[in-house]
Amino acid sequence: MWPFRKKRAQAANTVPAHPEITVDPFLGDPGAAALRSTLTARDWATARAVLAASPDADHLSLLMRVAAETQGIQEWIEGPVRDDAQSIFPLLVRGSHAVYWAWQARGTGMAGSVGDDQWRVWFSRLKLAENCLDEVLERDPACAEAWHYLVILGRARQLPFEERWYRFTNLMGLQPTHYLGHTQMLNNLMAKWSGSTEQMFEFARDRAARHPGTALPALIAAAHLEHRYSAGGNEYMERKEVGDELVEAAQQSIWHPEYRPTAITPLLWNRFAHAFAVADRYAEADWCFQRIADRLVTDEFEGSSSGDAATAANYAHWRDYVRARLRG
Repeated sequence: MWPFRKKRAQAANTVPAHPEITVDPFLGDPGAAALRSTLTARDWATARAVLAASPDADHLSLLMRVAAETQGIQEWIEGPVRDDAQSIFPLLVRGSHAVYWAWQARGTGMAGSVGDDQWRVWFSRLKLAENCLDEVLERDPACAEAWHYLVILGRARQLPFEERWYRFTNLMGLQPTHYLGHTQMLNNLMAKWSGSTEQMFEFARDRAARHPGTALPALIAAAHLEHRYSAGGNEYMERKEVGDELVEAAQQSIWHPEYRPTAITPLLWNRFAHAFAVADRYAEADWCFQRIADRLVTDEFEGSSSGDAATAANYAHWRDYVRARLRG
């Protein structure tokens, strides 16, 4: 999952067209769309105003995700860092984007496929990111988003787990239910990042139990979707106990009476839609697909190849699969 996802574009004639489906990195949020436009236009004054007007932590997380993925940031952001020194936002944007920028240089292949020049660029960009985020925290120790991206860097740099936990703990001290920060710590604990399946599930279940009525129980769906790769594929997801736990997680999250939607709620709809569909929990999946409404599709549905067309095709596959089964 973001920010380390494949960027290979599949040939256009191999991906079915689904014009009715919109893959939306902005999750339907006009502020996020405006931020992309202003950053692309290099209009820092307006971009800064959009960031400063963010109403809550989840919305700011979405904005920073959009900023991190905006192409060309490093070509000009040094100017605002210098000229807008009273604000932490230029450094925060530069640091978060540098994490994504580093992964662009490295690529998504196995370590053995990465050339020496790629490694040099990778490490220099990670260092830039770390330096920027450290400076943000020197200026504002209460900046949760800086800790969020430092959690990502802990994995990217394969730092000792003591340091990874230190970064996550600092984030939790500021925002105990920061969903994107939790998803990044979950990634830190996956076996492919030197963790283990046991650590991954323990973390997901513990955080979900501590915070019902929030986004955090969706971590359980993420853990099951990850584990299926080494546990029998879709047949693993179809086990009754897995499906039951997914339903319970949704009941403690998006279906909980105290849950309040935020700017990132479409991420949860997509995650649960994916998990329920693969688990053959058709009614539950369709509830999520109805909320997504083919307009708020995310990279949760990215397949073995990337690009919006491939993501839309994968989403359409699972949506149509679920609805065909419901029709009988």
